[in-house]
Amino acid sequence: MALAGLTALETVRQPICLILVTTSILLMALAALQAYQFGEEGKFVRDGALAIHFFFGLLIAAYAACTALSREFRNGTAAAVLCKPVSRGLFFASKFAGIALVIILFSGCATSATLLSEQAAPRMYEVDWRTIGLMAAAVVAAYAAAGLANYIWKRPFASTALSIMLLLMLAALIFIALRHEPPTLVEDEDGHSMLVERAVQWNLVPASMLIAMALLVLAAIALALATRLDTVPVVLLCCGVLLLGLMSDYLFGRSASPAAVLAHRLIPNWQHFWLADALTGNGRISWRYVGAAGLYALLYGGAMLGIGALSFRHKEA
Repeated sequence: MALAGLTALETVRQPICLILVTTSILLMALAALQAYQFGEEGKFVRDGALAIHFFFGLLIAAYAACTALSREFRNGTAAAVLCKPVSRGLFFASKFAGIALVIILFSGCATSATLLSEQAAPRMYEVDWRTIGLMAAAVVAAYAAAGLANYIWKRPFASTALSIMLLLMLAALIFIALRHEPPTLVEDEDGHSMLVERAVQWNLVPASMLIAMALLVLAAIALALATRLDTVPVVLLCCGVLLLGLMSDYLFGRSASPAAVLAHRLIPNWQHFWLADALTGNGRISWRYVGAAGLYALLYGGAMLGIGALSFRHKEA
């Protein structure tokens, strides 16, 4: 627990993590300003926010994995820890636990931002500026409070800003969810009047949970690669695995050759975790499916961690 906590704390203290989280929230807020409906209100914003969650989570997972292993070996801190009565397996598992904690915290913040951005999406071309203002205010207030805490109490700026930002995003979501506003009367382009009612789309929560599971699998892959490679190769390979897994059904699923079947089995199928289309038309994702996908993520992530632990066992400190 001590090693996992130190790993998570060291990761969130890196400025790049704060930059990635802030950028993802602001991009989700900007996505809510689009004026195109694409046949369904909120679809473009919803799909864009989930994609931002996935992509920026990939960057955080890959960077955290490289920070947890490559940098510690380069700086010599890993050798100092392994000189203590700490086994390599425990050290490797604790690093993943710390990275998983960071991903869960990021996913909580990204899920709140996704729900808020979908809430602010245009309804009959009317944007909810109050919700967008709350998202922007949460970011600004987190930076201001972290700067003040750093100046007065010498608190680390990046980790303090991330913690405050997560709390403020959750507070903004609770405020929006508890706010009961009557439906507003708006007019469409043809001059017809209709009532527009805004409500938090909680059916997005299972979709965000599936993306968080995919990010945990990516973190396991990145940590296994980080036992032998540096930051840039790990990030590039993780992006390649993501793209290949998204196209796995098209590239290998249609072929009956043994090589294609083997590749289709071995490459993680990220389509199991990307169910944005299932939300079309107020659709819902069953919790039974979330449980099945969680089992798939647990087995695949466990296999990657096992391979990484074997590679780490023979790595020179």
